[in-house]
Order: sequence, then structure tokens, then C-alpha cells
Amino acid sequence: MNPGILLQGGTLLVHQDDNTVIPFRADILIHGNTIAQIEQNIHVDDNIRIINCSNKIISPGFISTHHHLWQTQLKGKHANQTLLEYLPSGNLIGALYTPADAFWGELSGAMEAIDAGTTCVVDHSSLNIGPEYPPTMIQALETSGLRAIYCQCVPRTITNDKDLMGTNDHTPTTALTTWKPLAKAVPFANDRIQLGFAIDNLYLPTTQLQELYSSLRSMNAKIITSHGTGGISFGNAPSAIQLLHQSNLLGPDILISHANFPKPGDADLLATHGAFVSSTPNTELQMGYPPVAFMPEFEPHASLGVDCHSWGSGFMPYQMRMILQYARTVRSEGLAGEGKWSRHVSPSVEQVFNLGTVGRIRVGAKADLVIFDMTTPAMLVAAQEDPLAAVVLHSSERDVDTVIVDGVVRKEGGVLLPVGVAKAPGSNGGGGVGMEGQELAWNDVVHEVLKSREAIRQKARGIDMKALEEGIIDAFHMDRESMIESA
Repeated sequence: MNPGILLQGGTLLVHQDDNTVIPFRADILIHGNTIAQIEQNIHVDDNIRIINCSNKIISPGFISTHHHLWQTQLKGKHANQTLLEYLPSGNLIGALYTPADAFWGELSGAMEAIDAGTTCVVDHSSLNIGPEYPPTMIQALETSGLRAIYCQCVPRTITNDKDLMGTNDHTPTTALTTWKPLAKAVPFANDRIQLGFAIDNLYLPTTQLQELYSSLRSMNAKIITSHGTGGISFGNAPSAIQLLHQSNLLGPDILISHANFPKPGDADLLATHGAFVSSTPNTELQMGYPPVAFMPEFEPHASLGVDCHSWGSGFMPYQMRMILQYARTVRSEGLAGEGKWSRHVSPSVEQVFNLGTVGRIRVGAKADLVIFDMTTPAMLVAAQEDPLAAVVLHSSERDVDTVIVDGVVRKEGGVLLPVGVAKAPGSNGGGGVGMEGQELAWNDVVHEVLKSREAIRQKARGIDMKALEEGIIDAFHMDRESMIESA
């Protein structure tokens, strides 16, 4: 364990008890993985490493509460796609991944998150196509240094390489076959990796759902997450929140991703049961699904996620500014419809910052921190005028100088540091890619990801994605009559 780190002379973004954020200059002393002291002019022994943070902003690390980290090899495919078009080429295509492909996609996705200042991810892992995959994904997460809740999905069986739909096993006695041994072994990486679960078919018989959720809760699943959307394309079906409520399954361990086109009373149900939603502005806005996080009734229960870094930027301030400006426009349009306008802008930069930073800079908190350079061309002057606005509205990954996760420096001087390959849980025949203890620089990861991408592209040749789209329309009971074919 490191003897300690002193972050000296930085501008801290510190939350008050009412969640307002007040910047001020101070030092942060880190012992192990914990913030031990926050004061001005802290004096330390020679064995404490000192990082000069003058002209730096120190922020809580960002959290992405809905992310598919394995999709790295698919980046750039979805620039002009709807949800329907994405599902074959960006989700089902995971059936072509080998365990090695899964490792490199997951590892590079996690390292990309760290590079962007994200220190914690809820990883909705829709790549459970064999018993060796979950341990391999956890190995990649542990290797990366990221803090994560790995939410394994139900097993998916693929019998035909040209038909990627496969079958999903939601049977309570078998759906958790690979999850239970992992649940007995958590936490991983000194409590940095926790275990959750992902269930997307909420139309199962009530007794089957209840048995599945009961088993997960009895083994302390950290989070049970589900995709939830609605609207015309899905025939205005009941919301995920309604379906879970009808089965008496809502609770504080429930995270619904998206929750677009909510039904009346959905927000009240979240509040009553302490459940949460994750809005993912980049993907939702492209799909034409309005994010709910800044609806007043949803905001207290909302957070932000990246969803697919294959779809767009994984930088959380990018997600913040997209939903912030969208929400401001919606408010102005609403006022205009009433023949009114506003002297003041709403919502605020502070509000959106809080949606993406669940952690806090305080004594006793985990040392998950992102440090921005205040003197880059983008940040200069903005950072001196309003550090919070500089992070939310002006920053990019280039301005992220240093990232600390669990007290360990993972990026420094704008460069990702090498990682050491961890041992996969149950790796005595139960998954993983070997290489335990091997050091990997980012360029090593680049080489393997590009090689993996090409192998997946070759396997995908000849697969009829349009036919898969037709199958998805039927499987998801999407409304063909209301669909138009033209762009």
C-alpha cells in the first residue's frame, strides 16, 4: 500500500450539506484508499508523495450509472442509427466475441472511462454467452483499476453464428448458475469491484420474476438493473417501473436505465420505494427518447450514464452539457407555449454536475478524484472565473491531468499509466485470459483491440442485419404500423 499522497494547493469542488458546490483552495492528504485530511498547508513526512496541484481543479470522480464497457470494438458504427438499427450491430453482435475479445473490449472501455475522469461505472454487461465470460470481464475490470458494479445479465445461448438473437435463460434455477459462485467470492479487488445483475425481460410471469429477484437479494446483489423505455415504437406498453411495482419488486437496489416516456405515477413509485433511474443523454437524444433526469419529479432519483461508448463520447461532462442544454431548451419552449419567457436560466450547472458526481470530497471518503489542468487553452480563464462551469461546459478529456481511483494514480500528466493483469476469479478453468501479473501499457491494449476488431468484422461478414432488425421488431413487440421507413 502507498504510504500516502498529498495533493497540494488545488482548487477543490466541495459539496456542502445542501449539495451546493463551493470551490476553495486546500490540500488533500490521502492515506491508503481514503481521504484522511483536507486543510490548507498540510505538513507531511518525506515518505508521502506530493503532487503539485496549483493551477489545478480537483473534482470528485465521475460516475456513469449505465455503461456497456465491452463494446469498444464497435465504436463508430452507430452515428446514424436508431435503437432498432443499433441492436443487431451494437448489441447482438456480441455473440461473435471470444473471451479474449471480451477481455480487450472491457479493459479498453474501462481504461477509456478512467482517461475521461470516470472513477466508477455501473457496468450493464450484456455479454454473458458462456460461463467463461463473466470471470473474464471481472478480470478486465480489476486489471483496469476502475471502481465498478459488474451487472451480469442472464445467460444467452447462441446456436447459429448467422442468427445472433439466441435465447435468454430467465429460469430462476439456471439463470444464476454462473453468477452464484461469483457472488460467494465478492468483493473483488479490495472491495473495488462489486456484483450486481441485469434483467431486461420484465414481462415474465410474476412468480418467476419474484423468485429470480429473491435469489439475487438473498445473495446481496448490489444493484439489479434493467433497461426501460417506452413510447410509440413499443406500442405505449407499461413502463419498467410499473411492471416491477406490479410484482412488488421495487426497492432501493433497483436501477432503471432510460425510463423514457414515463407513465403517470412512475416518479412517485421511485420515491416511495427508493429506486433510481439513469439517463444517458447522448444515446437517448439520438434515438428521439427524451431524457427524464431533469424532469422535476425525477431529478431527486436520477443520475447520468454513458450507455454505449461505441455510440459517442464517454466523457461525463459531455453527457452533462447535452442534457443541461436540452433541459433548458425544453423549459423555454414550455414557457413560450404559455406566452411567457424567463429572466433566469434553469436548470443550473451545479444541478447537472451533481447528477454525474455521486461521490464527495470529504474526510473519510474514498479517494476517487479527477484533477483538471486550469491552464489548457480550453480551460484558461474559464477555470479561474468559475471552476465548476469550466469542468461542465469547457473541459474535454485533454484537460484531465490526473485521475486517482481508490487511492491509486491511474492517469498522470495527461497519460494513462500501465496496468498489471489481475487474476480472474475462479480462473482454474473458469475463465480469464491468463497473463496474470503482466504489465500492459496503453499501446499494448491498442494493438490487441484493433486485432480483435478486425476478427469480429470478418466473422460478421454475410450476416443479414436487416433480417435481424425484423426479428427484433417481432421479439420486442414493436409497432410496425406506426413505423416509417424514410429518414
